Amino acid sequence: MSPNVSIEKITLINFRNHKNTNISELSPFIVLTGENGSGKTNLLEAISLFAPGRGLKNAQLNEIPFLKNGVGCFEIKLEIRYDTGNIILHRHFSDENKRKNFITLDDEKINNLELLNYLNILWVTPIMEKIMLQSNSEKRSFFDRLTFNVNNNHLKNLSKLQKLLKERLTLLKKVNYDSEWISILENKIAEISFVIISDRINFIKVLNRKLSEIKKPFTSCFVEFVHELGSLDQFISKEKMFVSKYRSVLEAKRDLDAELNKTTHNINKVNISIWNNNNHNIEAKNCSTGEQKSILLSIIISVAYLIKNKHLGRSPILLLDEAMAHLDDMHKEYLFKELSKLESQVLFSGVSRDLFTNIADQTVFFEMKNII
Repeated sequence: MSPNVSIEKITLINFRNHKNTNISELSPFIVLTGENGSGKTNLLEAISLFAPGRGLKNAQLNEIPFLKNGVGCFEIKLEIRYDTGNIILHRHFSDENKRKNFITLDDEKINNLELLNYLNILWVTPIMEKIMLQSNSEKRSFFDRLTFNVNNNHLKNLSKLQKLLKERLTLLKKVNYDSEWISILENKIAEISFVIISDRINFIKVLNRKLSEIKKPFTSCFVEFVHELGSLDQFISKEKMFVSKYRSVLEAKRDLDAELNKTTHNINKVNISIWNNNNHNIEAKNCSTGEQKSILLSIIISVAYLIKNKHLGRSPILLLDEAMAHLDDMHKEYLFKELSKLESQVLFSGVSRDLFTNIADQTVFFEMKNII
């Protein structure tokens, strides 16, 4: 197996417990071993910050730096290899100077959204294994992230919608707001909401088809989205009718929204059910811990294939934090087989090399040691 996009070298400076860490000569499978607190997850987090958002720990950037003389700053550098050449991604952060917070590609500044043009990064962490038990809001965020890895425009549209909603609420709080401008904003909100809902529905349809191909011993699932827009659901396939109806709802709710300082009817209110594919009468939240972990890995594997198909064979980089824990030999063998077929570079963390004997011949091992 040879990944068509891979990290060749990782450099961390003042990143959590990594004062100055360099890792190179990386293989398709990389395993980080070491005791708890040695920096395994921190290294995976650093890589995840080259995906849009706040990384696999969902941390504020100013929480991250190893303080040097009281100054909060860090750097992360990734040297990336493609079949057609190499690039260098570099992330800078300074708690004191916002102008020093930026990302560069070969020394040219790029923004978070542009990262998706160059690589996709998916991750699994222990806390994500409970996604089936989390709120609808948390599940929506999880699936929106997966959606924009397949459809880059989804992230742009989500960002545009948030700006429009914020602008509408700001205007509504004014005593004499411009009704004509509010109407224009509400029309824009309705139009982009239609696109976002459509993209979510299309992604879930494709994901469910891919999930149906998952084979035992893994547990697959079926994902169901129901947006809480009441009677608007019937218009979801008719854009003009949806926009007209939703715009009317927004207009009718202006006074209430201004009083509560929130958009009471919006497309982010959604009910999400994840069903065990082996038994459609059982929700994943009622499955065993082992089945829930298997379902999560099935979702990530399926999305990784969708990314590869969408981006002309460019596989995502996968970060699997303690994902091997509690998997039996059959599950590990199946997982390693699927990861090899994906041709993805995969970084694992684990307390012991023994968890990875099946792939030792194509793996480079790094023992992490707490350097503080």
